[in-house]
Amino acid sequence: MTNLNFATAAQRTSLRSALSLVILPFRLLVLLPAMIAGRVLLRERGLDSAPEHVVWDEADRLWSPAHTEVELSVIMPFYNPGGALAPTVRRAHEVLTAAGVGFEIIAVSDGSTDGSERTLDGSPPEVHVVVLPANRGKGGALHAGFARARGSWLGFVDSDGDIDPAHLAAYLRVARRGGYDIVFANKKHHDSQSASSLLRKLVSFGFSSIVGTLFSLGVNDTQTGCKLVRRDVMAELLPRMRETRFAFDLELFVAAVTAGYRDLRAQPVRLEERVSSSTVTSKAILRTLTDALSVLARRHYTDTYVQRPAGAPTSAARADHAIAA
Repeated sequence: MTNLNFATAAQRTSLRSALSLVILPFRLLVLLPAMIAGRVLLRERGLDSAPEHVVWDEADRLWSPAHTEVELSVIMPFYNPGGALAPTVRRAHEVLTAAGVGFEIIAVSDGSTDGSERTLDGSPPEVHVVVLPANRGKGGALHAGFARARGSWLGFVDSDGDIDPAHLAAYLRVARRGGYDIVFANKKHHDSQSASSLLRKLVSFGFSSIVGTLFSLGVNDTQTGCKLVRRDVMAELLPRMRETRFAFDLELFVAAVTAGYRDLRAQPVRLEERVSSSTVTSKAILRTLTDALSVLARRHYTDTYVQRPAGAPTSAARADHAIAA
């Protein structure tokens, strides 16, 4: 029996080696053209510079100490969510109150034109609404929300009803116990459940396959919209990040891994059927793929994700800032 087990282990090792030999040329075949295309995008668009609305003064606020009464800041970016917004915010408030967490909810209108922010009129004092005059994209809206966050943990969750905000309360418990840098929803987790449409599942599979081939992050689901990040980690990463649309999530992991953060914890999630209309359009898919190529080129051809940005406070300056606060 021992010999049989040994042979089986040896066969598995040989199989893995053979698969690696097959996969490596395929990965190079995909990676090299992708890097070239990404570099062209960087040159033509100047995508290594920070977006105009993302300024260090805003990100710098994250270095100030968290508010003593706010453990968790939840950012909910939204764009024309219709009737889905208010129930999602209400649900988040209910579950976080029941969990005994000191929290705030920052709902950011990303240039919405349907007046959905008015559905939050009369919300409890823990709910704050930020209205951006023009559409910046999911990442741009998150930047605006993080700049106003006071919690020691920063979470963000989709506002369209497909993810129960109760997951953030569960992720916070995991983060407290494990001291993780980032805790994130992973729809590929063996305990996850999904009621998403076939189209969304196909798009997700395709994008995650591309990301796995190009980036080798050790994260097989970067895009599910529910994540929790420690405040000091976000303060370090946010000024390095450039993406303002859906590739923000991918870039968060690229920036974190490149900067040396390794305590990333995947957690199960239940994806419900969307209440609002889907944002998965052919244009959005193409744009996200293009943005992913820009992230790839930025990672390999620039020091954007390695060096702290000019103007970022030094350790001493951060300490002085904390004392002053």
